Amino acid sequence: MQQLELFDYRKDYLFDKKNQIAHFYDILKETEDTISYAEHIDPNKGFAIAQMEYEEYIDVKKDKLRDLTYDQILNYLKSSKKEHRLEKLKALFKFRNITFESDLFTWHNSEL
Repeated sequence: MQQLELFDYRKDYLFDKKNQIAHFYDILKETEDTISYAEHIDPNKGFAIAQMEYEEYIDVKKDKLRDLTYDQILNYLKSSKKEHRLEKLKALFKFRNITFESDLFTWHNSEL
């Protein structure tokens, strides 16, 4: 797992894999006021369905986290199987009555 520091904010890759079809990567990152977890699929040229890229994400405002920290969220995600991370993180936030935003974001990339 690689950790990048951008402008004193953290960004941790929990999964990063490329193959002949796509680049798949999962990231936990923070900004000044938000912590986000996202799972990305960036298809390689010629493999995209309708030239689309995909990101499924969860965003939570830091001031809504109560006593939950970035490191605790990171460790929780690391201890979960990749295919269950999104659902488990949503369940954790719901259990703790932490408001969050989640969605599937897609965008058109004409270069695919």
